[in-house]
Amino acid sequence: MIGPDLNFLYVLRALFEEKSVSRAADRLGLTQPAVSHALARLRTLFQDDLFVRAGAVMAPTPTGERIALGALHALEVIQQDIWDAKAFDALTTTRTFSVCLSDMGMIVLLPRLLAALRERAPHAALKPIQVPSLELASALQDGAIDLAIGYLGKMGDSLYQQALFRRSLVGIVRKGKRKKPVMTLEQFIESRHVLAGTLALSNQLLEDELRQLGAQLKVGVSVPYLLTVPSLVATSDFIACVPSELAELFSRLADIQMFELPVRLPDLTVKQFWHARYHNDTAHRWFRGLVANTLGDGTVK
Repeated sequence: MIGPDLNFLYVLRALFEEKSVSRAADRLGLTQPAVSHALARLRTLFQDDLFVRAGAVMAPTPTGERIALGALHALEVIQQDIWDAKAFDALTTTRTFSVCLSDMGMIVLLPRLLAALRERAPHAALKPIQVPSLELASALQDGAIDLAIGYLGKMGDSLYQQALFRRSLVGIVRKGKRKKPVMTLEQFIESRHVLAGTLALSNQLLEDELRQLGAQLKVGVSVPYLLTVPSLVATSDFIACVPSELAELFSRLADIQMFELPVRLPDLTVKQFWHARYHNDTAHRWFRGLVANTLGDGTVK
């Protein structure tokens, strides 16, 4: 019995295509007796002559042809699925990359990622997904998403992370006559805030800082959707604390102004996260590089 040795697939292919034991041996880098011995073992295994002399060539029997064609198919699958597994061509790939993004990420970051992907991998697709924070680690592990991008804390020992950029927090208020409104600490503490659920981290930072100052955050309204924040601020006396990049976008959507916070809050660091299972996957590594080059500003390590 030949057992698990799959070299016979190459022997069958060489005999079928070369129609000669000697030429098959040359192609395989073997001696003619070695190929003859392999053919003898195959004849015993399949209880058929497989290849017989037909004039100047070795022609396959019906069983030999069926088995040889099976060997050709098997080797093609092995070549494509195993030996070519490391090959990745961004220009031809049709892969769909899935990324977990918050509302803010979809508003600010997604257009830039889509433009970069369209330029570098025109046939690939990008699928933005929102996953609850408690399910992110398992979604990355299972491959339900390729990356998670955002202001996220420690996500688990099995996950890699890469910092992309930092953004400071600023305040936004209804547009007034002054080009650069100034907010005193007392005014800030007394003002009511619009809180968006997707800005939970910045909300928590603000609450913690005010608590340190012996004050409490006054909530005017809490909303589930980020895009409702600018219109609420623009049409009321409410204020909001948001990342600077988002504030700049909001200022183009509604009559609001930015102001410097009278409290000290740490900058937020946006990172990309992925699971160790896919760390060395060629396509995944390429996509992470695309994200880093597109979104990274070179100021964080």
